[in-house]
Amino acid sequence: MHYHYFSKYIASIYRKTKSNINHQLDSMNLRATQSDLLMFIHENPNLQQSAIAKQMSVDPSLLAKDLTVLASQNLVVRETSTTDRRAKTISLTPSGERMAEQLTDIMDKEWHDLFAAMPHFDAERFADDLHATYQALLGPDKRHNRNQ
Repeated sequence: MHYHYFSKYIASIYRKTKSNINHQLDSMNLRATQSDLLMFIHENPNLQQSAIAKQMSVDPSLLAKDLTVLASQNLVVRETSTTDRRAKTISLTPSGERMAEQLTDIMDKEWHDLFAAMPHFDAERFADDLHATYQALLGPDKRHNRNQ
């Protein structure tokens, strides 16, 4: 088996699904990375900024820039951590919650439509396998539940 194709397929699938929803993101005044970030925070509220960067595999300085944009749009709030005064915990505002729910609906429809075109495809097994792969990449000390 040629494993090197996995990277090509995963990257292409990501770009294609994002391309399909980009016009909807434009009307929401969001970039693709910002939409991913809103959905991640929605599923993982009150994480420290450094944990978000690690779990999303995003450069911390780029994450900080996107968080600044999202905060200026009143979608996220950065608060000083109660356990580490140098760290910031990130949560969504009510507007951010509504936006994340809209994004979830958009992404769910995108994937539903794709899987509907492949009737013999086992989406649940695919989700389980993707989750297991993600967990392996995070490592044993960073694991979290499948819906995250």
